[in-house]
Amino acid sequence: MPASPAATSRIHESLDTALARKRVVFWYDANGEWAAEFEGYEAPSAKKLRVEGNEFSIKVAISRAPLDQRFLLYLPSAKPPEQGNWLLDLLLAGHEFTADRASLDIQEAGLTLEFKELAQQHKAFFRSPVRNTKLKELLRPNDDEAAVRLKMLAVLAKQQADIDKLLLHAFSQLDPANPDGDDPVEALYGNHQLSGHFWRAVGEKFGYASPEPNLRDFAVALFNSVSSIGPSGELLPHARVFMSIWKDSRGSRPAFEQWSDHLAGVLRIEDQLNDAPDTYDPDDDDSYELIERFVLSRLLQRFQGDASDAQLLETIRNRTSSCWFEKHQHGYSALEQAITFRGLLAKADLQVPSFEEGLQRYCNGWWRLDQAYRRCIFHARTYQQPGLLKPLRDWLEAQYVNNVLLPLTNRWSDQVAGLSSWGSSTLPRQKEFHMRYVHAPLSSKGLKRLFVVISDALRYEAARDFADRLNNQAGKGWQAEVDALLGALPTFTQLGMAALLPGAQLGLNPADANALVDGQSATGTDNRDKILKAYANGRAKAILAEDFLALATSKDGAELTRDHDLIVIYH
Repeated sequence: MPASPAATSRIHESLDTALARKRVVFWYDANGEWAAEFEGYEAPSAKKLRVEGNEFSIKVAISRAPLDQRFLLYLPSAKPPEQGNWLLDLLLAGHEFTADRASLDIQEAGLTLEFKELAQQHKAFFRSPVRNTKLKELLRPNDDEAAVRLKMLAVLAKQQADIDKLLLHAFSQLDPANPDGDDPVEALYGNHQLSGHFWRAVGEKFGYASPEPNLRDFAVALFNSVSSIGPSGELLPHARVFMSIWKDSRGSRPAFEQWSDHLAGVLRIEDQLNDAPDTYDPDDDDSYELIERFVLSRLLQRFQGDASDAQLLETIRNRTSSCWFEKHQHGYSALEQAITFRGLLAKADLQVPSFEEGLQRYCNGWWRLDQAYRRCIFHARTYQQPGLLKPLRDWLEAQYVNNVLLPLTNRWSDQVAGLSSWGSSTLPRQKEFHMRYVHAPLSSKGLKRLFVVISDALRYEAARDFADRLNNQAGKGWQAEVDALLGALPTFTQLGMAALLPGAQLGLNPADANALVDGQSATGTDNRDKILKAYANGRAKAILAEDFLALATSKDGAELTRDHDLIVIYH
């Protein structure tokens, strides 16, 4: 009975493929069932020869033909044993084509007949021409059955032919917290009789063995084998390599965090950490986020114990490679700043021998205590773990108030009380700001435009911090410097703002305590704008920071810089 048109087309396509690979193709047909398909096959690049007792003449014809001539030999008989096969040498050098289902499948996938049994075992896989094409693209000449099946797994999962990648994909397909979720290994490979081969490949690489292998059981074995807490696992060292890949992969990281969080509860990791002896050291273990919290908690305890600053900082540096470090970085940074503060305080001489010496000492180094305090508070607030960091913050506040603010306040007040006038030979007066930093630069040759940003309550140590950050931006061309001025008295915002404007005389309106410059109100942006315009012949502008940032760059911003030489931004 002739084959269907679709089957005939498939056979002819397979013959085309076989003849493209080999010069001589043998087609043994013991029952003569494929005669019609042979006769109907059009082979423009090959000669079709029927072999029936004419082996010798055919052999002679082939040997005398040009080397680029292809031959399709149809033999309506069973393949003879090798010792009686007159065409054995041609057969060994050529290709044996068979038209049974399994043989057609493997040939379409680019496999040789030695894989016929494999095709019969996994019939469902080879029924898809798309899968066959994908598999054919992956195959290499020396692939054995294990390599072929691994590539079949890769085709089904649409992943690389790597058992690690296939595992990562499987983990990403299953929510560990859903007990009713289908095992993705069985869902992906079960219908193709490949799930057992998947676990065989896992076993060979990881040393995983189970009478009923599944993803949840393997996950427990994996985490137990790499973690420093909990029961010891028995997987091979490759388990650590795989875990590193899993944690470091941007695409797979969310699945790792899900599994880690789930298994932390299943394996009662928190209870085990709470019961861990003082000698327990997680080192670089980051298999569970609870370990990160444990390390930070123990560091905070050691900070108020007998651990040296060097030991604490070394532990923090070791944890920077943890996959959870970024999430807890503010907690570590708060501790680092507390360590910095403690070190600065231990070395600080907070005596104030004189008014001028007090100013110099603050500018030369005392400001770093304020900086470490502020940074520690910032990181502690941002971390949003008030209970964990409360002992650290309590310690910091007590140290800052009792050992920095109170002694400095008392000693500074004593020096100020002895002054006959408010002034300094060390620092310029705040009133000199405009002449030094605005008028002088604008009067110099080459400077066309000057921006001044006035940020209310920007502390000296914060300005130093900001300048350092600007200067550390490699390639940006910043050159930031920090100077200090002696503030005007009384030290409140309106008078301080007025002191930064051009004018000869500062004053206060007795009716409303508004600041005056040469008798003109300097309160509010509009009034300051008038004073600046009068100084710069109309080519100055006072503007609020939020209004400046809202300007359309191409239009309003261009007009602002075109029409003004001095732009003062109030932040």
